[in-house]
Amino acid sequence: AHAMEVVTPGQVIRSGDGFLRGHGTYVSDGKLVASVAGVVHRVNKLVAVVPLKSRYTGQVGDVVVGRVTEVGQKRWQLDVGSTTGAVLM
Repeated sequence: AHAMEVVTPGQVIRSGDGFLRGHGTYVSDGKLVASVAGVVHRVNKLVAVVPLKSRYTGQVGDVVVGRVTEVGQKRWQLDVGSTTGAVLM
């Protein structure tokens, strides 16, 4: 198993050929470079950087905790730490 490799934006991850550019990376002068701060994730030849901090993206079955930000007559608006708010009716 590989040790966790944390990179910062602009840091060279790999030089040369034999890799595929994944999310959070770009190629400059034949070198694969991190575009975000995060952890390098390799799957076969695919190299990506998973950001250290990102917004929540919900999936079916997730349990979600939120802070009520607005109370209406028939609905509540919640901050669930995602890119958009949530509404309870």
